[in-house]
Amino acid sequence: MKAIYVIGHKNPDIDAVAAAIAYREYKEATDQGLYLAAMAGEMSDEIDFVLEAFDFAPPLHIKNVKTTVEDLLDEKEPFCVCRDMNLMELSNLLRQQELKTVPVVDEKERLLGLITIGDMAMLFMNSLLDVGDLAETPGILGKLLNKKVTDIMKIRDLILFEKDEAAEEARKLMLSTRFRNYPVVDEENRFLGIISRYHLLNMRRKKLILVDHNEKKQAVDGVEEAEILEIVDHHRVGDLQTISPIYFHNEPVGSTSTLVAEKFINMKLTLSQNLAGLLLSGILSDTMLFKSPTTTGKDLSIAAKLQEISGLEPLSWGKAIFENSHQLDKRDDEELIFEDLKEYSSEELIFAISQIETVDLASFSRRKTSLLKSMQEICERKAYAFICLMVTGILEEGTELLFAGEKSSLVEQAFGLHSEKGEIFLQGVMSRKKQVVPVIYEALRQQNLL
Repeated sequence: MKAIYVIGHKNPDIDAVAAAIAYREYKEATDQGLYLAAMAGEMSDEIDFVLEAFDFAPPLHIKNVKTTVEDLLDEKEPFCVCRDMNLMELSNLLRQQELKTVPVVDEKERLLGLITIGDMAMLFMNSLLDVGDLAETPGILGKLLNKKVTDIMKIRDLILFEKDEAAEEARKLMLSTRFRNYPVVDEENRFLGIISRYHLLNMRRKKLILVDHNEKKQAVDGVEEAEILEIVDHHRVGDLQTISPIYFHNEPVGSTSTLVAEKFINMKLTLSQNLAGLLLSGILSDTMLFKSPTTTGKDLSIAAKLQEISGLEPLSWGKAIFENSHQLDKRDDEELIFEDLKEYSSEELIFAISQIETVDLASFSRRKTSLLKSMQEICERKAYAFICLMVTGILEEGTELLFAGEKSSLVEQAFGLHSEKGEIFLQGVMSRKKQVVPVIYEALRQQNLL
């Protein structure tokens, strides 16, 4: 059975990972199929801290979901033969299984070679062609049928594919060669199955359920080749397209973990103590201990129910998450900037906004100069008109906003503040999507840059 991946956005955060793990459990409990939690980027220290606290294994790290050769394989168990089999046994199997090509493997299922029904036919024809006395035929056939498959299998000039090769590249090679079937192996040469031109006509895409995002730029690479089945998110509607109508749950709440937890509660499904703690962590992280303006009454009520199940005190546990995860000294400048960076665009330009949340805003001050230098370099490298870095103080309930780039003056215009150093403090500003992005877009509109 092919897996369905429940996957969050690039630069994963606690909410995306918690939602993926929990929604996988929800789908396993309410629907048929094999579901796997996944993430589209490396696991950060804060995610590792939370997962370890609640004894959850990290989700599968998937870098790309483009269709590969492995996606073309049939779901049934692949048929192959061992090298010690003789041709009599093989002939019976070919007739019973109605096969024309058979892979030969060793005791560890590593591919050794191929035998085709055509190869066997040529062997028999060549062996009997010059027989002068028909009485000799039974003896010749007996010797042939006692031969081992390794005596006649084809080992040279084989065309085979590794499972992770792009399906499109395989298609090109298959259409340019004359063979009927092509073996597929893994990185250790273990046989996985056979593909043919028929499989190209019935190509199966990877199946995804997206959580905590619905924009292509934030999705795992190759998402345009995958089949999206569902989306559960709390952000603005993005630009992803689907093959057919899907289940799309989008609400203006502070966290996707809120929506996933609500599904468990509404369906009266059991939430374990650890899963409740994980979901509560996602809510606390995304709402910045309920201080973000994105926090809603639903976030608060769901968090209260998760508190009851998990036995955690939300504010104490939330502070522990931020104290243990947002330690600026552990990352270099570019790691900090790219950890939660999102790109935005208008018809005229592209810009980026990154955000860091911390309970130790004071320790950040000594890195401002080097961060601004790195931001300028990123702008030049990525061709951004400007870049912003929000360093949000959870306890201060405000944001130190750094900005750089050729058109960074637009940021000053947007907030009506001026700074020679590329930094301004925004008291009460906690949310990128509600308090920064709309303000900047309005400034762009006023400058006729939208």
